Amino acid sequence: MSVPRRRLVALLLAVALALVPNVVGVALAGPAAAATTVAAPLPNKTYVLSSYYGPRCMPVKGASTSHAGQDMGAASGTDVRAVAAGTVTRAGAIAGFGQWVVIDHTVDGVKFSSVYGHVIDGDSRVRVGQKVSKGQHIADVGSSGTSTAPHLHLEIWKGRYGSGGTVTDPLPFLKARGIDLTTLSSRNYARTVPSSCTYYTTTKVNFRTGPSTAYAVIATLGTNTRLTAKPGDGSGSWRKVTANGRTGWIHKDYVSPSETPIGTRYVRISSLNFRAGPSTSSAIIGSLSKNTSVALLGTVSDGWVKVRAAGKTGYVYATYLSTSTSITGSPYRFVAVDNLNFRAGPSTSTAVLARLAENTTVRLVEAPGSGSWVKVTAGGKTGYLYRNYLRRSPEYAYVTLDQMPMRSGPSTRYSPVITLPYAKAVRPIGTASNGWIRAEASGKSGYLYTKYLSSSRP
Repeated sequence: MSVPRRRLVALLLAVALALVPNVVGVALAGPAAAATTVAAPLPNKTYVLSSYYGPRCMPVKGASTSHAGQDMGAASGTDVRAVAAGTVTRAGAIAGFGQWVVIDHTVDGVKFSSVYGHVIDGDSRVRVGQKVSKGQHIADVGSSGTSTAPHLHLEIWKGRYGSGGTVTDPLPFLKARGIDLTTLSSRNYARTVPSSCTYYTTTKVNFRTGPSTAYAVIATLGTNTRLTAKPGDGSGSWRKVTANGRTGWIHKDYVSPSETPIGTRYVRISSLNFRAGPSTSSAIIGSLSKNTSVALLGTVSDGWVKVRAAGKTGYVYATYLSTSTSITGSPYRFVAVDNLNFRAGPSTSTAVLARLAENTTVRLVEAPGSGSWVKVTAGGKTGYLYRNYLRRSPEYAYVTLDQMPMRSGPSTRYSPVITLPYAKAVRPIGTASNGWIRAEASGKSGYLYTKYLSSSRP
């Protein structure tokens, strides 16, 4: 009886050992199996991990101070993929994100929602109620809503988004299921939280004792008042900040990480030193040429004003700034069409002061900027003309002096090429300089003194 028992024990041991590799195989297959239930939201090596989940400083005006997701910087149009199979519950336009997609999932019995923000046309590839598969192309990376550059904002909510779910950090959530976004990216920014944030008021605003208009006003702060805050300090749409040594609350729409321009001025000298501080002893950070536009960031103090120009912020001496650009070359322009509306303001909605005939001469009040309208004087009135309907020289000009000499050069020292009768039509070539303009008449070309030319027939 003992031999059969030994054989039975040996047989059972052999069977057990034979099963060990399979048991181990099942144990090792756990993570791999889990990895098959979720997918990365962007293709491998196409993204950079930038702003992380958790408290932060506001990156732009009106942004949150506690980041509820993971930002993944990528080229606009990059495929956005569903992290798991599920059902689309939201798609399209939304405040803040601009455009988004939300999907509900159930994976291995765990319910969660994934949110994809700042995409291009959230409802262009999927619709609410649609079933999607893991890794399906559901949207495209964009920069809609409150965004500084193309990126995907990914959120993971345990439970159901909008139905009692709680937001969680996407990185460890996906990593626990086999997807490590930190190793699949092309680059990762350091995950650090600053000790303090610096902001500025965007306009004149009430500084309150609490996060609501029901709270008392501590003070009224002017535009570009400097504020400091701790990352994450806020309540809903309000931000807890410190200004002038006092702590209070301001609505997020009036808080920005950068100063707000309060006007535009132009350099009126050939070269203006742009300094790091409001003093001639401060370092020169650049030189601004004549007519360079600068954005005012404050009011004049001791002769200096803070400005932004050429992508830098610094100080210039206010005396060398003007409210308009200086006119270079001839201040005269000529109407290029007939019956041109001469308006009271730079808009087609403003009153018409007069209708100007073709070739009417107008004088610039200020140098034309980059806009569509030009401020001029004509017929004793000052107003605006659409710049596309002006030219530097008239189509035709008319001689107002009988027997006017057309000369071979721009001076009375040059000999006459031809003598022109009163009211003779001439065609200007180029623009006037030092009172002379080159023109064509009777098959000849030469120079005429502009004092004796008129844009209208005498």
